[in-house]
Amino acid sequence: MRNKKYNTSTDQQQVVEETGVEYQAAPQPTQIMVNIEDISMLRDIKRAISMIRGVVSVEKTPKMKALDRAIADVKAGRVKEFKDLDELKAFFDKL
Repeated sequence: MRNKKYNTSTDQQQVVEETGVEYQAAPQPTQIMVNIEDISMLRDIKRAISMIRGVVSVEKTPKMKALDRAIADVKAGRVKEFKDLDELKAFFDKL
């Protein structure tokens, strides 16, 4: 196990090199989001996407409500507090 080297490339593949032998881990799956207006087409769209080669799973996730998004923002630290309007203006002036 000497001469062990780990590199993570930009395309999310991990390359492990041990004593001259190179192993390549499978790439991490990528997700895409499709927004549709007509909910009646959901079933047909899911079926069509699942027929594409390389698609692992197709699932519907419920849309987050405004309160759920706000709570997620607070938990993720994407909320900034200001004492007054002047402090808010000063913050945006810095940007």
